[in-house]
Amino acid sequence: MSVSVRLLVATSNPGKVRELVALFADVPCTLLSLQDLPSPIAPPDETGETCTDNARLKATAYARAAGLPCLAEDSGFEVAALDGLPGVRSARVPGADDAERNAWVYAQLDARGSRESSARFVSVLALAHSTGDIAHVAEGDVSGEIAPEPRGSNGFGYDPMLFHPPLGRTFAELTQEEKADVSHRGRAARLMHDWIREHIGEIR
Repeated sequence: MSVSVRLLVATSNPGKVRELVALFADVPCTLLSLQDLPSPIAPPDETGETCTDNARLKATAYARAAGLPCLAEDSGFEVAALDGLPGVRSARVPGADDAERNAWVYAQLDARGSRESSARFVSVLALAHSTGDIAHVAEGDVSGEIAPEPRGSNGFGYDPMLFHPPLGRTFAELTQEEKADVSHRGRAARLMHDWIREHIGEIR
């Protein structure tokens, strides 16, 4: 299948860029990051109440601004003992970096008396045509348990916090290949990958 579509990946998170570029390596598209554009695009306000809302919002805004089909992702870290927090606001948890945001979540659990909790990552990928109309949405999730302490130096975000029982390690202790096989983003990306391959002629 020949390359026929340039597809913008709308994220400024370098970790997400690395993962999506690897996951979409064989997609019949040329993937561009926001850094590949000739001029910067102001990010839209993420006002959605769910990850799906925000993924759709970002895909539409960036597609219209760049004049390119756009793939946007929104993800969240949901902790059962915190009633699903931080969820859709995972990227806006107080803290200057990932370590401080991890510490904030642990502090909320400590305030409730225990760090024991199930948790999950959720990822939503939305694909918009260059007009901003949504072409397809794919969702993925992966469940695990809160690690007693953050472990591992791979990955990003809340990866050091989520212990994955089938592999006996946190997501930050997995290799990129292992993480791609089981992660929420990997699952959503594979669903999107399959849809794009089947509908490549419809993307405009």
